[in-house]
Amino acid sequence: MSANFFRKAALEKLSSPEKLDQLIKVTSPRAWIALLTITAILATGIGWAFAGRVKTKLDAVGVLLGGEIHEIVSTSQGQLARFTIAVGDKVTNGQVIAVVEQPQLLQQVEEAKAALKEQEYELNQLLSFGSQDTRLQGEFIQQQRVSIQLQIATTQKNLLFLKNQLKTEKGLLAKGLVTTSQAVNTEQQIESARNQVENLKAQLAQTSTQELNLDFDLKQRVNLMKQRIAQSQRSLEQLEERYDIQTNIRSPHHGEVVEVLTDAGIVLNQGTPLFKIKYHEEATAKDIRGLLYVPSQDGKKIKVGMEVLVVPSTVQPQEFGFMKGKVTYVSEFPVTQQGMLTSVKNSQLVQGLLAMGAPFEVYVKFEKDAQAYSGYRWTSAKGPQVTINAGTSCLGKITVKEDAPATIVVPALKKFFDLY
Repeated sequence: MSANFFRKAALEKLSSPEKLDQLIKVTSPRAWIALLTITAILATGIGWAFAGRVKTKLDAVGVLLGGEIHEIVSTSQGQLARFTIAVGDKVTNGQVIAVVEQPQLLQQVEEAKAALKEQEYELNQLLSFGSQDTRLQGEFIQQQRVSIQLQIATTQKNLLFLKNQLKTEKGLLAKGLVTTSQAVNTEQQIESARNQVENLKAQLAQTSTQELNLDFDLKQRVNLMKQRIAQSQRSLEQLEERYDIQTNIRSPHHGEVVEVLTDAGIVLNQGTPLFKIKYHEEATAKDIRGLLYVPSQDGKKIKVGMEVLVVPSTVQPQEFGFMKGKVTYVSEFPVTQQGMLTSVKNSQLVQGLLAMGAPFEVYVKFEKDAQAYSGYRWTSAKGPQVTINAGTSCLGKITVKEDAPATIVVPALKKFFDLY
């Protein structure tokens, strides 16, 4: 009866108190699963903190524009004299839109014109008086030739007479009627006459050479003067072309002036912005551009090439997402109210934007998608089944930087615990 009084488990414990043959359960399988799950979550979080990216975005508002907007800049240095166009005017490619004073170039042009006129006057004088002088000299040379020819004829007649006389004297000398010295004297006269004839013939040939040289010298002087005039004309044309380029600033595009960026009287440098011009053609889905306005404190954070997400006011972003694009232009300075009114054409929106300070203009070019109905790439699959029209207001998000989460958390912790 005593044996049945104790439990069987108690009796086994008394018989083997250490129980070395049994395993002890330290952790259950559920605890291991929970531990592994927590470890995986921590590892994923740490990896994402260093390898992941958190985008910092700036919100902006604006409108969708058709066509392209071009900024016309100064192509020369100098003081801006006047504008030839105003906001709202239509311009054509090559039209003069501004005039810049160039006093030094103008003086060089005037000096070149005066030098050219002086050279042309000298040429006219040379052609007038030079021809007259050449004619007079030619007449004088002709008279010399006639005189020399007469002298030659006279000398030749005298030579013929002397030859006959010598012949007669030789006959008389043979008869002893004249002396030998008389015959020798006649021979000397004959030789002198021959030499005189040769000299006269040489002078006659020289007059012909002088006549030829006279015409050649005049033509050479005229040709030299014409060459100098031609060179002066080329120099003047180059100066006038340079003066025209640096004085008259022309539009490289055609379209409508949407904003004037400077005032008359300002001293310009090359590249100084003057106007903004947009194409005047009807906008289509292929040339829609985004025009966003960013508060002045954030304007300098935006750079060309940054990623932009834009949604028109006619589309629900929760359903279709945003249009993808890139920043193509950021204004150097905050835009004026007149410029905003010309672009946005909404006075209430302009007043709302100006209430938070003078904004910066940002132009956005959207990515194309031939498969999408709108023609643009969206963050959703295909985007909405609507046509994107110019003049529609829109909202935008501009990604200004991407940071790892750890680089954001650490400064926040330092600031929280005042560890700076």
